[in-house]
Amino acid sequence: MRTAVSLWLLLHVVACQAGWKVVPADNPDGPGKVLDVRDSDRLVARFVYGEGQIKPYLHVFGENGELLTNAGADKNGKGTGTFPHHRGIFIGWKVESELGTNDLWHMTRGCKMEVATVEQAAGGSDSAKIVATILWKSAQSTNRSDLLITERRELTVSRPANQIQVDATFTLAPARNLRFAGDLQHSGVHFRASNEVHARQSETSYLTSPEGKVKGNDLKWCRLSFPIGANLYSALQLNHPANPVEELSTRKYGRFGYFFKKDLTKGKSLTLKYRFLMGKESGPVSGRAETLAGEANAAYAAFAK
Repeated sequence: MRTAVSLWLLLHVVACQAGWKVVPADNPDGPGKVLDVRDSDRLVARFVYGEGQIKPYLHVFGENGELLTNAGADKNGKGTGTFPHHRGIFIGWKVESELGTNDLWHMTRGCKMEVATVEQAAGGSDSAKIVATILWKSAQSTNRSDLLITERRELTVSRPANQIQVDATFTLAPARNLRFAGDLQHSGVHFRASNEVHARQSETSYLTSPEGKVKGNDLKWCRLSFPIGANLYSALQLNHPANPVEELSTRKYGRFGYFFKKDLTKGKSLTLKYRFLMGKESGPVSGRAETLAGEANAAYAAFAK
C-alpha cells in the first residue's frame, strides 16, 4: 500500500511539472511586470510590459537560460545599450493622423503603448499562449481621446524540433483614420538580438528569400545567425503571404524585420501574422547556405498554409 501511495505521489509531481505554463511576476530585470513562459522548468520566453516600460515586447531565452534578445533598459528603466528602443520581438510604427505624427517606434514625446488587459495567459501540453489588448496612444488628444489603435496581440510559444517557435498575430483596430508611415528602418515588426551582438557584428550573417531581395510583395523569410557567448544562434522570421509587406530591413548588429506603408480606416482592422523560429546553430554557417535555405523554405511552406 505504501509503495502504491509513493508511486502515486511521484506520478502526481511529474504531472505537475510536465507541460507548459505562464507565470506572472514582477520584472526581475527592471520595471513593470512579466509573463514568464516555461516548458516544464525551462524558461523559454518572457512577455514584458507595464509601468516603466516604453512598449510591450517578447524576450526569448537560449537552451542554457541565456538571453537572446535585447532588453533596452536597466534596473531603473533607463535606456541602455545601442538603440534601446529595439526590444526583443516587437512592433512599432510612425503613425500619422489628425493628431499629428506619433513616433510609436522610438516612443518619444509622450506617445504610449499600454497593455490594457491580459485576456489569456495559459499553458497546455505542447505550447503556451498569451493574448493581450494593447492601446496605442497619441501624445495629443481630440475630444478627450488620445487613442490611435486598439491592438490584440496573440503570442503562441512552442518548441518543435528543439527550436523555439513564436507565432505572433497583431490585430490592429484603428480608433480614427490614420496612416502607417515612417521608413524602412523605423517602423515594422522586428526581432532584435541581445545588445552583445552589436560589438560582434563581424560574426553575424543573413539569408533571405527571395535571395538578396529586400523590396517587393513576395518577401518570404529572413534568417539571422548571431553570437551569444560562446555559441551561435539563429533567428528566422517568416512573413505570411497575406501581410501587406513591401520591404525587408536588416542590420549587422542583429535587428531585422518587415515594413510597409498603409492607410488604415477607422473601424476596419488590419491583421498581421509572423512566425519566428529561434535555436542554436547545429554547426558553422559557412558552406551550409543551401541547406539552411532549404530548411527555411520548408518552414515557410508550412506557415503559409
